Amino acid sequence: MPCYRFEESSPEVEIGKIVCLARTYRKHAEEMGSTVSDEPLIFLKPASAVIFDRQSIVIPERVKEAHHEVELGVVVGKRGRKIPVERAGEHILAYLVGLDITARDLQREAKERGLPRPAAKGFDTFSPVRN
Repeated sequence: MPCYRFEESSPEVEIGKIVCLARTYRKHAEEMGSTVSDEPLIFLKPASAVIFDRQSIVIPERVKEAHHEVELGVVVGKRGRKIPVERAGEHILAYLVGLDITARDLQREAKERGLPRPAAKGFDTFSPVRN
């Protein structure tokens, strides 16, 4: 796989959508009082959440408790649907390391009120990446 360098000024970088998988790490899910399912729990983040190497993470003033998790990112470079597992690699452009920033206080509040929790992960700059 060729090496790609993603930076803010890279003309080839067009962020369509950020698809995330939740509760993939059993121990962390248990710490958060959640269970791990056999089916992936998918949520989306806005493209505005992405920042690149050496850009600053901005924590909104209303967020009092921000946590981070290190994640593996996969950049999809070729669109497709119902792709057989053995051909999935043909659609991968690059891998990268990212942080998933979560406003835990807002996430907890949303959970208590029965509201969607991914909003606590979608603030601008809450998905810094580097490859």
